Amino acid sequence: MDRIDNLYRKLRIFYKRLTGREKTTIFFVSFLFFIVFLKAIHDVRTYRIIKKEEIEKAFKFKKVIVLYREINRYTDIVPINCSAVVPVTYTKVISLRGLPIPERKKKFIDMVLPSILIVNFYIEQDRNFIKYIKNKIKNGKFLLPEEEEKVKELLERYKAETLNELLEKMNVNPVSIVLAQAAIESGWGTSRFFVEANNIFGVWTFNKKYASKIKARKSNVYLKAYPSLLNSVKDYYYSINMSWAYKKFRLVRLRTDDPFLLSNYLEKYSILRERYVEKIKIVIKTNNLTKYDNCSLSPAYIH
Repeated sequence: MDRIDNLYRKLRIFYKRLTGREKTTIFFVSFLFFIVFLKAIHDVRTYRIIKKEEIEKAFKFKKVIVLYREINRYTDIVPINCSAVVPVTYTKVISLRGLPIPERKKKFIDMVLPSILIVNFYIEQDRNFIKYIKNKIKNGKFLLPEEEEKVKELLERYKAETLNELLEKMNVNPVSIVLAQAAIESGWGTSRFFVEANNIFGVWTFNKKYASKIKARKSNVYLKAYPSLLNSVKDYYYSINMSWAYKKFRLVRLRTDDPFLLSNYLEKYSILRERYVEKIKIVIKTNNLTKYDNCSLSPAYIH
């Protein structure tokens, strides 16, 4: 208490010795300091409110509950309901060669469609996130640390320099095209590739780490093996979305989702070139695959 009294007395003596101008200067400096202090408090409170609002409005990512199954008999294949497809993917499949052709095709679509929709769901969600980020930047809003991290991750994954380039690469194909290519490459679920390696699209690799036991004749190329059909679809999309061979396809895909028009730009997928493109169109048309373009996953498995 004595120390406080001494300090107070010293301040009074100091203040009495000041000139009028010095007292005025101190008053204004103190006043300005007080105003700055109040503004700082206001800014901090405003920042906290804005940050809270931004967090509450932040993009909400959803997850699909994927069901992993093995197929040992035809009855293990879960039938699809186009409006609410159960997200089943298979880690082991069997050849559909023993089935009549109409039933074979139906079972094949039942097997493959869920995996296509799962991959499409995640790609479309990431696209919506990037569009959300572009809108925030356009409106001058700051990005949350987790948003910046997600953007960085996607740019690196797709080897993109800008958000527009990312949106060009990170996109989905019409389901009808994916189904048609899957049917062609796997012989509607009858090829060795499909049965022995979960390889829907006939993808080869030089890397033995990801190879199956199937080796190309007179070559060091091996058939690529996948742990599930879902992984096969993911790899297919990575190739379509990253390879230089499909650059024109990706640009046209930004303007249209017409499978017959887009098919024209997949000639480099096969050595058959134009004949392969015509084959895709025929498979889509004769099997009415466009009816699957609007199928969606069951909301019960999305959280």
